[in-house]
Amino acid sequence: MKEMSTSEIDWKQNIFQQLKLRNKREKEPFENLIQSYSKSFDIASSLKSKNAQLTVEVDRLKEENTRLSEQGGGSSPGFNDKTHSVDVQKLYKLQEELTELHKKRGENSQQIIDLNMLLQEKERELMIKDAKLHDTDAVVLALKSEIKNLEMTIVELEQTNQMLKDEHQALGLAFTAMEEKYRKIQDENADLITRWMHVKAKDADKMNEDNDIQIKKRQAKLQKELIDAAKEPVEIRPESEAGIYVPGIVPICVSVALPNKAQHKFEAHDGEVNAVKWSPSGTMFATGGSDRKIKLWEISGGKCQSKGILTGSNQGIMALDFGIEENYILGASNDFASRVWSLTDQRLRSTLTGHSGKVLAAKFLGDCSKIVSGSHDRTLKIWDLTRIACIKTIFAGSSCNDLVTLQGSNIISGHFDKRLRFWDSHVSSDRSQLLCCTRDDSLKVIDLRMNQVSSSLYADHFNVSCDWSRAVFSPDGTYAIAGSHDGSIFIWNIAKEKVERVLKEHNNAVLACAWHPSGQYVLSADKQKKAVLWSDI
Repeated sequence: MKEMSTSEIDWKQNIFQQLKLRNKREKEPFENLIQSYSKSFDIASSLKSKNAQLTVEVDRLKEENTRLSEQGGGSSPGFNDKTHSVDVQKLYKLQEELTELHKKRGENSQQIIDLNMLLQEKERELMIKDAKLHDTDAVVLALKSEIKNLEMTIVELEQTNQMLKDEHQALGLAFTAMEEKYRKIQDENADLITRWMHVKAKDADKMNEDNDIQIKKRQAKLQKELIDAAKEPVEIRPESEAGIYVPGIVPICVSVALPNKAQHKFEAHDGEVNAVKWSPSGTMFATGGSDRKIKLWEISGGKCQSKGILTGSNQGIMALDFGIEENYILGASNDFASRVWSLTDQRLRSTLTGHSGKVLAAKFLGDCSKIVSGSHDRTLKIWDLTRIACIKTIFAGSSCNDLVTLQGSNIISGHFDKRLRFWDSHVSSDRSQLLCCTRDDSLKVIDLRMNQVSSSLYADHFNVSCDWSRAVFSPDGTYAIAGSHDGSIFIWNIAKEKVERVLKEHNNAVLACAWHPSGQYVLSADKQKKAVLWSDI
């Protein structure tokens, strides 16, 4: 309490000193003015008194002049005239002095008026400054109150900070103990992984032995069926009608084996895997992803191994197609272009630019000398690879999502239009049916001979994930396969129009599927890097 009282006394003395300084500062400009005003007032009063005296003197002189005039007969004329002349001169002189005094009086009055106006102006300024000083005093009081509150806040924060320091120290000790425990668990985990990998290696060896046995049995069965089939007369179709020509061994699909388990899971790209395509001979396959790369793979020992990486695209790869002789591969890209790579040296050969939108589909035409591409800009373009130039542009009126080529020069395109948001189309091996994946979460099988829908394939929980989702026929045309938004893969029996099998291994939307030409394997790819190789072994 004593300290607070002393502080209050100091504050009042400080205010008193400030008031004295302000009074002295604001009084100095007016001191000369007040002195001048007082001096002028004294002069005016003196002049007024002298004026009154002169007025009395003039009246007296006038009376004396009148009196002398009346007594002029008794006095000598010379004397009276002389006296009268002196009086008149004196009177004129007094009148001139009186006029001068009146003039000075007027000037002094005007000066007094000007000084009064200046004094009033200074008084107004003084009032304004008093008001500002009052406001400043209020601000000072508020700031002092705020300083006091901040000092209390600082004290509370210092206490909180000390408490947090104590907690941090305690947590540091706990973290050290947990870190030591974590290291021990890591060592145990490494040991368990080593042992587990050893066990898995043994299991893999056993599985490979079993696979080899199954493959030998299947080859023996296939050989027997081929011998039996060779005994029967068959009609041999020309190469153009068959639609496939591969130098060397051509895969023959006698019957399709429905996959039932994931034989190999791997990360194909650093992002979405938009396209999967088998080569015509089935010796390798390619994947295209949003990481702007095309990757080539082959199956060895039941696993997918990388065979090469093709670069050169500036955006994600949306569609793939192999040349019929497996010497070139075609990729459609989001950077408004299509590109052709050579598979012999894995180098970029041609870049086809001209679309004004994303190229979502591209296919080889006939002998691989021409290409057709479909774009989001609602056009199809036919390219001549010998000249690397566009030779024809077709305005389709709707965004093209996929393409299918028939008999070398015929083209089928799927578009984003009124009811069918997009078409993902693939033709059966006998070129008589077209498979379309539609936005109403169904697959449509179209009879190209009748130009009408022959089958509609539905399933509970089957949902198309995006406009470029891919669906395919089995090599023998018996089944259709497509991926769903929840990561499931549905396989339909087309003749029965029912789901034969649902495969679940993906955790994200499946964008593309591809069936091996021999019917032995199925590939699937999803939006989160993963690809899966399926088989029935």
